[in-house]
Amino acid sequence: MHEIHQSSKGFDERLRDPEDHRVLWVLDLECDYAIPMLRAANGSGMFGAPNKWLLLQDRRTFDGTPASDGDRDGIEETFREMAVFPDSEVFLARRLRGDFTEIRSIYRRGPLSEVVLEDRGNWTADGGVLPRDLLPTSRRRRDLAGTHLRSCLVITNPDTINHLTDYENQHIDAITKANYPWMLIMARRMNATIGFQITDSWGYKTQNGTWTGMTGLLHRREVDIGGTGMFLIEERLDVLEYVQLYSKTGTAFIFRQPLLSMISNIFALPFQRSVWIATGVFLLAVLALLYVSSKWEYRLGTSAYWESLNPAQQTLSDNLMVVLGAMAQQGYYYEPYRVPPRIVTLMLLITALSLYASYTANIVTLLQSTADTIKTPADLLNSPFKIGAQDIVYNRHYFSQFQDPVRKAIVEQKVEPRGYKGNWVTLEEGMHRVRTELFAIHAEIGPAYKQMQDTFLEDEKCGIEQMDFLNVINPLIVIQKRSPYREIVRNAAHRLHETGLKFRDEHRLFARRPQCQGQTSFVSIGLTECYFALVSMCCGPIFSLVVLLLETLWYKWRNRPIKEDKLPEDLTFDTVVEESLDVDQGFEQMQ
Repeated sequence: MHEIHQSSKGFDERLRDPEDHRVLWVLDLECDYAIPMLRAANGSGMFGAPNKWLLLQDRRTFDGTPASDGDRDGIEETFREMAVFPDSEVFLARRLRGDFTEIRSIYRRGPLSEVVLEDRGNWTADGGVLPRDLLPTSRRRRDLAGTHLRSCLVITNPDTINHLTDYENQHIDAITKANYPWMLIMARRMNATIGFQITDSWGYKTQNGTWTGMTGLLHRREVDIGGTGMFLIEERLDVLEYVQLYSKTGTAFIFRQPLLSMISNIFALPFQRSVWIATGVFLLAVLALLYVSSKWEYRLGTSAYWESLNPAQQTLSDNLMVVLGAMAQQGYYYEPYRVPPRIVTLMLLITALSLYASYTANIVTLLQSTADTIKTPADLLNSPFKIGAQDIVYNRHYFSQFQDPVRKAIVEQKVEPRGYKGNWVTLEEGMHRVRTELFAIHAEIGPAYKQMQDTFLEDEKCGIEQMDFLNVINPLIVIQKRSPYREIVRNAAHRLHETGLKFRDEHRLFARRPQCQGQTSFVSIGLTECYFALVSMCCGPIFSLVVLLLETLWYKWRNRPIKEDKLPEDLTFDTVVEESLDVDQGFEQMQ
């Protein structure tokens, strides 16, 4: 589909229409309005990709000889101040003689560079287009001939500027120290010079709609390339573009899996639920059999020695204490005499011994085993862990933007609880707390693991876990929106990845998760691990006091004095005596 216009009327607005997806513009330079139209296109940025331009010019003389080079100077003068940068596709087809037309590309390497006329081949009626080469634009124009590019580094610690290449303090501004040599390598590949500005923020949107930090510099076109990688988030896509040059680091919650006994009732875990239910049913059956057999034994009678040991008949509570004493390996005072109660108690003791052996074998292992139940932010929120975050600018920004109820609750309840000091910590303090207590820190992964390798003992490196919290991909290099160097930078970034130079710096700066070499030390068990046992020991005396109180109240109620009925007011003692005598006389008469 195409349109043909013979005047520029209404065409200036068409050039500035962002919804117009036409990519090929053909313009006859012999027209009177050609130069004004080129200036209008330049003002609206229509020379940048993906637009393509074909400029037609007939330079034949009346005698058929080619025109002088003065025409070429005119073209260069026309485009000297126009934004025909390395991403533009402006073709100049000049008919010089007969049916021979030369084809050249017009571009400038930078805002201060001269116009370059690139030979792209020629056209003849018989041979058609004969291209000089078929290389893409990003490869043909890779040589920027010393063009100055502007970049920006995000530095949160002022001392980092002195250690960008010596690998000192690798855990401080690690992403900047990794990306800085990449910028230098890509600049050398493009044969360009590069200068750096310094800022302390990646850049965030303010309430009035402006951008701060490195994002603001790119949005205002004060720099060409971002020298420090940043996270890909939706709100930045309108003001800058990302290059697929990832840094193998990111952020996550880092913590040590706690002992299983710290987060659950370890004393209920040795047996499955079905085993506990079967054990309860068995004890109820034994209690019923023991009650019946002891009653039967007492009624039949036994020896005087047995009666001295069992002076009273066994009650249900006595039988219950026998069962509990046997199961707890504490013994009991009851001595069965006849065969049925002996069979019941022997069955009880054998079963209790088997269960006790199995229980103790499992409990020793479980008391020193780590849990693996903390896998999601909700698990972390409901765990006994204290939670903190590395005090760095992007953590504070993203933590204030959460709308997800779980993540928002983590921030409001554990990172920044109301009425308490917030858990914003340095990386050194956070990793120390991870080592010594139940603490999870949200930090950069690479620097955190470097700190862990330097300070943790070998056995303390076991059970380390990380949990993604921000749900963003690894940081990427960024450039201006619709940058004229976009494809050249992307080509250089892919080349950096293919040659392995990227992995060299990542290997030096970003530590991997420490390997667990086996648990070499004994894990001591303290009050925390035995919490549920202590609770049960405290509940026992409290329960016994409650039972004692109930028994005392029951005893007092059973032995309360009986109140005598009051005599009627008209009834005297003499009347009672007379009535009793009358009753006696009546009995005598009956006899």
